[in-house]
Amino acid sequence: MTIIEHALEKNRNAQKKSLTRRSSDTAAEQIANRAKQAGAIDTELRLRPHPVALDAAYCREHRILLPGAEMKDGSAVAAYRMLRTRLLHRAGAKQWSTIALTSAGVNDGKTLTAINLALSMAREKSREIVVLDLDMRNPSVCRTLGITPSHELRHYFETGEHITDMFVTVGSENLMIAGSLTPTEHASELLSSPRFDEVIRRVKQGAVDPIILIDLPPVLATDDALVVAPKIDALLVVASEGQTNKAAFEKALSLLKDFPIAGVVLNKVAEKVPYYSYGYDSAEREPGSQG
Repeated sequence: MTIIEHALEKNRNAQKKSLTRRSSDTAAEQIANRAKQAGAIDTELRLRPHPVALDAAYCREHRILLPGAEMKDGSAVAAYRMLRTRLLHRAGAKQWSTIALTSAGVNDGKTLTAINLALSMAREKSREIVVLDLDMRNPSVCRTLGITPSHELRHYFETGEHITDMFVTVGSENLMIAGSLTPTEHASELLSSPRFDEVIRRVKQGAVDPIILIDLPPVLATDDALVVAPKIDALLVVASEGQTNKAAFEKALSLLKDFPIAGVVLNKVAEKVPYYSYGYDSAEREPGSQG
């Protein structure tokens, strides 16, 4: 290595260390601010999720991008970071806090998208991210993560009990999840009950500046997504290259036309990094537009 090359390498290393320090300082400040805001929440309302350990090997096998995944899945992490940033910008501009993920049909990857998006959002430590698995006919969030909740979200909707005990934290201390393992055939009736509004209200009261991500069933499989859509701020529609039927996708968008659409996520593009396209906002809908 020449003197010049050595100097350049030394400068690059210094810049990396400086960026790492700044990033660490920012994260510490965000954590401190979040703790301060959490301390201002009424202790009876504050959500206190139970920590649950994840199996790193299991998560990697199932394409879950846990903290530290940048080392092996940097391109996928970067793609979710782009999705996170654009979605948060739009949510901030429109004051959205409840965003549901749905799809036209099954196997489009909406649950995995919800989990990885939540993990990406939780990397910013200033707020708390809450995932609700409301695909109650086929609950998949906990199963995908390989965890067993002590109290199921479905049980709360059926009985009104354990509304604060059903939350767990995984992967990051500011990421909370409530889900189920056992399905129910009465999902639409449960989702139309006042308990949906109550759980959203309690999350907003008990979490720090929360973004609530809701995993919903496919639009064409059941009416559940249409039951929930009027009660939330926006929908994120997930499609999959080679999987989603174009006519079915267009029909799903037509059924959702009266509700704000945060964007469209296109998964499985040539089995490489997910690609995300936007532009289907209800107030500025233009078929095929991207932004």
